Amino acid sequence: MKINPLYLGLLLVSALIFVIYQLGESKAQLRESKRSLYKIEAMAEEIDALKRTWDNPKNTTGALNRILKAPQLKSANIQKTKKRGRIILSSKKANLKATNYFFVKLFNGPFILEKFQVKRLDDESVSFSVEIRI
Repeated sequence: MKINPLYLGLLLVSALIFVIYQLGESKAQLRESKRSLYKIEAMAEEIDALKRTWDNPKNTTGALNRILKAPQLKSANIQKTKKRGRIILSSKKANLKATNYFFVKLFNGPFILEKFQVKRLDDESVSFSVEIRI
């Protein structure tokens, strides 16, 4: 039995076309993988920067001390207590203006709040307790 060289050439050409098609698909997958890798690397850098900002006890304590030294908080009489990696801030009676200033600074700062309790005493004052993880 003799194989026609035309059939052999046709087989080789079809194999070549299939290999070129597969190569194009592989290149497209590689480009997509590279784009995905760049996105993941950017996200990892952002997460690392956030971790350095939020997970630094020295920065947390310093920022908290700056907030507590503010003249707007003198009337609030905020007590600071440290317990096992946590700082507890509490006030028996604070006016609404000082409390609002304190809460705005606290919620916009790099603090991890564990517990937060507020009790309204009357129209002009509240008592609160905040537990912050360092």
